[in-house]
Amino acid sequence: MTSAAPPAFPFPPGPGGTVPPEYARLLTDDPVAEVRLADGSRIWLVTRHEDVRTVLTDGRFSRHRAAMLPGSGFGRSQGSGIVDLDPPEHGRLRGPVVAAFGASRTARFAPRIEAAAEAALDRLPAGSGTVDLVAAYTAPFAGRVTAEFLGLPGDRWQDVTSDVELLLLPRGATEQALKEARGRLGQVLDELLAARRAEPGDSVTDTLLDAEELTDDDRRLLLHGLIISGFITIRDLLARHLFGVLSSPGLAARLREDPSVLPSAVQELLRYYPSSNDGLLRVATEDVVLSGRRVAAGDAVLPLVSAASRDPEVFADPHVLDIERVADRGIAFGAGQHACPATGLAVTELTVGIGRLLAAFPRIALAVPPEEVEHSSELLPLGVRSLPVVPGPRN
Repeated sequence: MTSAAPPAFPFPPGPGGTVPPEYARLLTDDPVAEVRLADGSRIWLVTRHEDVRTVLTDGRFSRHRAAMLPGSGFGRSQGSGIVDLDPPEHGRLRGPVVAAFGASRTARFAPRIEAAAEAALDRLPAGSGTVDLVAAYTAPFAGRVTAEFLGLPGDRWQDVTSDVELLLLPRGATEQALKEARGRLGQVLDELLAARRAEPGDSVTDTLLDAEELTDDDRRLLLHGLIISGFITIRDLLARHLFGVLSSPGLAARLREDPSVLPSAVQELLRYYPSSNDGLLRVATEDVVLSGRRVAAGDAVLPLVSAASRDPEVFADPHVLDIERVADRGIAFGAGQHACPATGLAVTELTVGIGRLLAAFPRIALAVPPEEVEHSSELLPLGVRSLPVVPGPRN
């Protein structure tokens, strides 16, 4: 790395919580750029689509070594979750998770995703009053789907989600409160494992129990991670995508009039409104050349999926939200061994979540100008602190 002081990272986001404008310059002028984190650490930012895919898929980049780095943020000082591991330990845990989220189970579960959306919509107050769509819709919808996929009744979604969020984002909670939260969550997961052993069914937990190579500690670890990805990620992604739909003139009407374009719209929304503007670090285990720049063994590298999703060499007019776009090179859910195994489920949830809301409330609109919606980056999934809407009459 260079001796000159590099710019500070992260960069300010773009309008509506979109990717930082600085990424466009990096893509053109400095695709492998050195930056400085708040604690003084220096890392490489990788922005071009081809290079980002290389970092995500090439075994010369270690996620586990990055997770063991000192400091906080960008996946440092972690090391225990499945996203923090390298082969062979990563493969041992990932195999059962991939089996749990197979296409056949997602297809069997589709009616229950539809039912979860309807249950959330039934509680959404119609009329001219202002409603926070996160609290009233995206959270209960994502929570119900997560609970049922794990093998719990949908109406118990808060039993497994409230403590996970508290542990991720303590917000000044006392150590005693955090200890009690860990205890409650552990008890819920133990009860879930015991219940599925006593009465097997067709849930993710059942698949994890069938995997004899897993211990119960492994299963608790995986279930904890699945709650985070299933609830928090979908809650926040769906809220951001609904913000995108409701703040884009004519887009909501287009999706209501022709629901067949919803799948391509979701793919484009994933490209335009990614779950994160940054991501998780990797460490190079040997010297690697990316876009003509040598990344030395031991250097920390941050592959920016959000920047790669705006690469003009891959996506024409990348800063335009175009639901007619054919985006078959999207990497919104990662690539390689750490790609999200529940991508099919997530896309189904987003498609159902958007489509059902627009069908049920055809006149729904933002209650404030788009620029007044406050976007949040406290957790890795980008979200909105609230999404104030006027639902209008129920269809």
